[in-house]
Formats: sequence, C-alpha cells, structure tokens
Amino acid sequence: MDAFRPPMRTLLILLIVGLLGFATQAQDDTVLERYVPVTGNIEGGKSQIWTFAAAEGEVLSFVLRPTSGDLDPMLTITNGSNVQLLTNDDYAYPDSPDALLEAVTIPRRDTYTITISGFGTTSGDFSLTVLSGFADQVANDTFDNARQWRSSGSPLVMNISNGRIALELTGVEESGFAVSSAEIPADFYARAEILQVGGQPVWTVGLIARQQDNDNYYALEINQRGEWRFVLRDEGVESNVRDWITHPAIVAGQSNFTLGLMANDTGFDFFYNDLLIGRVTDDTLTQPGNIGLMVETGTAADSRVSALFDNLVVTAPLQIDGRNILPQTLLIGDSATTVQELQRRHLIPSSGEMRMTIPESFVNSNQPGVNEILLGGSQQFENFAIGTTVSWEAQAPGQTGCGLLLRAASDSDYTLAYLDQTGGYGLSRRQGETFSTGLFAENPAMTGNSHHLLVIANEDQLYYYVDGQYVGVVEDAVREGQIGNAVVNFEPITTACQFTDTWLWQWQ
Repeated sequence: MDAFRPPMRTLLILLIVGLLGFATQAQDDTVLERYVPVTGNIEGGKSQIWTFAAAEGEVLSFVLRPTSGDLDPMLTITNGSNVQLLTNDDYAYPDSPDALLEAVTIPRRDTYTITISGFGTTSGDFSLTVLSGFADQVANDTFDNARQWRSSGSPLVMNISNGRIALELTGVEESGFAVSSAEIPADFYARAEILQVGGQPVWTVGLIARQQDNDNYYALEINQRGEWRFVLRDEGVESNVRDWITHPAIVAGQSNFTLGLMANDTGFDFFYNDLLIGRVTDDTLTQPGNIGLMVETGTAADSRVSALFDNLVVTAPLQIDGRNILPQTLLIGDSATTVQELQRRHLIPSSGEMRMTIPESFVNSNQPGVNEILLGGSQQFENFAIGTTVSWEAQAPGQTGCGLLLRAASDSDYTLAYLDQTGGYGLSRRQGETFSTGLFAENPAMTGNSHHLLVIANEDQLYYYVDGQYVGVVEDAVREGQIGNAVVNFEPITTACQFTDTWLWQWQ
C-alpha cells in the first residue's frame, strides 16, 4: 500500500489548492451579479460586505430592503482605494426603512465594495439587488412566452425556443423587428444580450424603443463595421437622429455583445457591453410604448442577417405616489459629468445647455455681512443648476463663510446659498435688510475650508447639495435674476473666498 501513498509534498500541494479553492468560493459568495438578489443578516452594531465590478460610465441602481426584525438598513459604496463614494439610509423616511441609490454613474472601472449595516442597534434580515439602469425592474424577458412577441416585416422569420429569440431576414435593405406586447414606461433602461449575429455582406442589429405602431419608434442600431446610429421613424418617415459613427468600445465584426438603451425624458444614452458609446436628445416621441429587437440587411442582392437574443431586462425609475425619488447623495465630478448625473437621477431635465464656465473667481472683504460680485454680466437665469468648489482664508476661523448668489435683482434682493467654517449652512432670500427663514442648519462633518456647493433652481424650488449631500429645499417666489459669488462675514474681519470651476447649466 505504501507504493500508492502520495508523497508529503504532493499532499501539501493538494491541501493548498483545496484551501485556495475554498477561499475563492468564499470570495465569490460575496460578489454581486446584476438582477440577482442576495440575502443576509445584520446583528446589532455589525455589518456585511459585498463586492461588484463595474465599468466606467456604467449606470447601476442598488436596492436594499429589510425582510425581518427591526432592521433599518444602511448602504455605503466605496471604491477600490477605500474612498467612500455614496451612502443612503432612508430614501422615503418615515414611510419606508428601505435604502436606495438609483441610476448611479460609475466614475471609473474598478471593483467596488458595498457595506450593509443597521442604523443604531437595529438588526434583522435583508435583501440587496443591483440592477442596470433604474431601480424598478419592470420586465425580465427570458423569451419563454412566444405569445408576448409579434414580428413585423413579411421577410422576417421569428423563432422563440429554449428561452431565446432568433430573427432571420433576407432581401435588399430590408428591416424587421420583434416587439413585446408589454407596454414600457416612457423612461426606462433596456439591456439585451446578442449571443450570435451574422450575415452578408454586412449585418445590422439593434433595439426598438417607445414603439407606438409600425410607423412610430426609435431604434438603436449597431452594424458589422463597428458603427452605431440612432434612428427615428415618425409617421412612416425615417430619419437619423444620429447618423452612423464609430466608437472605440465597439469591436467591428464581434458577434457576441450586449446592447443597452436608456430613455430619460428627451435624452437617450447608448451602451455597448455596458460602456457608454453616445448620448442624444430628441423630443419627437415622449409617450410610453413597446420595446423590441431588430435586424436589417445590406444593399447586396443576396443580403441576409440572423441574430440570437437572450435576457432582455427593462428597468424604470422607482417612484412614490407617481413622483421620482429625490437623491440624498450625488457623485460630484467635472461640470459635464455632474450634469449627466443630475439628468439621469431626475433632478434636472435632459434638455438644456451649458451657459457659463468660470475657472476661477475671487471675493475679498473686511466688512461684516454679505459682500458679493456678480458673474455673467447682466444675464438673467431662471431654471438652472450651478456648481462650484469653494475655499477660503480668514483672520478668525469659524467667523466667516462663502456662498453663491442666485436670482439677484439688486445688491439687497437675492437668494444666498452659503457654508461657513463651522459647518453651518443656509439657503434663504434677502429683501432689504431681512433674510427669510429659509434653510439653516449645522453639520460638524462639513468643517474645513474646501467644499463643493450645488444648487438646482427649478421653477420655485431650490435644492441645495453640499459635497454631494442633500441638505434641503426651499421655495423661492422670485423666478429669475443674476448669479454671483459672495463672502459671508459674521464679524468685521478680512476674508478671501476662492471659487474654482464654477459652471451653470440652464434649461427652459
């Protein structure tokens, strides 16, 4: 029997391999997959950790719900460098203890960590789901029900089997699509897997969106040459919202990939293998409709195309009483990135334009009270988002602050959003020597002398974020005015405020 006994070195190698395999399995058990809920249990004062990998520009939502006990769950996301990016406790307090981060744009390719904990000493079971796009999964079509799908175009052959849908088309410049009978909300994110596509001399495949009938729809198309375009068909007339264009993420001739389409009001974002490849705006079709899959042939006499689709998943914004949820935290980046974040998270419309970018501006004062400078000349702004990074120097720390002037009619008639060195912040309207009650509070975590200020002025509502954290909203009866920078002195001391990368995005 000794002849068959493995040597000690072999036993050690097998033991190490087994342990590594166990460790890998244990690690995989904490890795999150899109659309697959995971469960766990939080004991009082403890937490659980999960990880997920994501690409730059990918849009994800995170839904955390308690399922037992008195658990009031909290959700925190950190990047691979252990820097906290976002957190949420109650998105609908006091009606719901659920935590939510919806339509978050991933800042860079990385492996991220989600930490689940309970507020205070609360404990119990929870369910956590990560979804592409928005937070409400309205469709997950595994193509098991052929009756839910109809084909359009006489040369098109549609076959549904084994949880997949196959489309085949022949002819010169023919197009055909299969459409689901389920109506999808106007705002949605759709993602489908193309398992195999081929044809000659060139194939085109894509997604149909907001389809009302055969004569009204949008289509995102990808072709064999590695190009994409976005097409509008309105009352039977086809036009290019965006004509054929290449993108580095699209691999010419690749036959296996995913396509994603995000519709948000009049804005559309397009994804290839979860990477953002383009954005457009169009206000022709804004109503809810159907979603579909399409193929298109080329110009040669023997043109043909075939495609196999799988796992079509559609998500929509999670709403309360028909209203979108106000984000409690935002990812702040450069002006373009922040505007994109605000649009996708339904804080501002998808339309608009950048009206102002100011790399640096300064305000100095040794007088008590508010001392300001106006920006943009005599321009008047009504509906807008304005952001800036502010820092200051003062003779007496804690006795001063800096802020943004909004909708100013004169040097004594304006709205002020400010932050001081003690972590005190405010947002209120000045008329003469009187400030309205508005918003005033303190947060010791906001001390220091460098912070990001963001105000969203939408009709009579002003939403205020400091360092990406929502701090409050006030009503403002004045709908239009100039904007500027301000020093806020509580004592007659010398203060210098520096504003970096100030930008203003405006819409109608």
